[in-house]
Amino acid sequence: MSATTIATAFYSGWISRFGPPIRLTTDQGTQFESVLFQALTKFLGTARQRTTSYHPAANGQVERFHRQLKAAIMAHGKVQWSSALLTILLGFRATWKEDLEATTAEMVYGDSVRLPGEFLSPTTDSPDPSTFVGKLKEVMQRLLPPKTQHHGQHSVFVSKDLSSCSHVFLRTDALRKGLQPPYEGPFQVLGRNEKILKINKNAKELTVNIDRVKPAYVLRDCDSTRLPASEPPTPQENLQEDRTARTSRPETVTRSGRRVHFNPRYA
Repeated sequence: MSATTIATAFYSGWISRFGPPIRLTTDQGTQFESVLFQALTKFLGTARQRTTSYHPAANGQVERFHRQLKAAIMAHGKVQWSSALLTILLGFRATWKEDLEATTAEMVYGDSVRLPGEFLSPTTDSPDPSTFVGKLKEVMQRLLPPKTQHHGQHSVFVSKDLSSCSHVFLRTDALRKGLQPPYEGPFQVLGRNEKILKINKNAKELTVNIDRVKPAYVLRDCDSTRLPASEPPTPQENLQEDRTARTSRPETVTRSGRRVHFNPRYA
């Protein structure tokens, strides 16, 4: 999928209906890193945020919706997915959400959408448009957005040394070979905050999540003022020390008083 297709779909599907957003979260795909898409976000005044690679939790709401969307498409069996997509989206927009206490259509349009085969007929009393708009503004001003719910707890061990280490190892989450090590590095840390690190990988700045790294304990350079190590003795010095040790060897005397002399060759 080209960057032109992405930019066209974003402009026609979202901006033309709801206007340009203040912030936009994308992954690090080549379509979003292209010059065309960067120029589009700059023209619209939209700040773009990148998710870290191999970390779906950074954009968890979208990933959760993708899982639900794929399950709905597979439920239609052999029907072409593009043909069933419009009906699936209609069902999503009319589904009641317990945490929001409303449907998606009510949150966006202020009223629920009419579905085929509804049991209840709409009321015949049509309110005054000016009165309805005023009451709707008052209600919307009193509304508070509900907090995002976390339906699962996934605890990850984070070393305390990550806040001060100078180098880290990066876990390889892509498909590895049988004998390929799970971590690569070490890489120098360029910057950090509570959840992400900026490292120098192959002369390129890379932003990664702290769940994928572990601290690397790198030895510092030795002190240059340290005294030079002593040179190994020469063969002549070894031979002289060997002769000195042989001449200074004490004599061996048996119980009968006999002095024993050993062959220096085997001593």
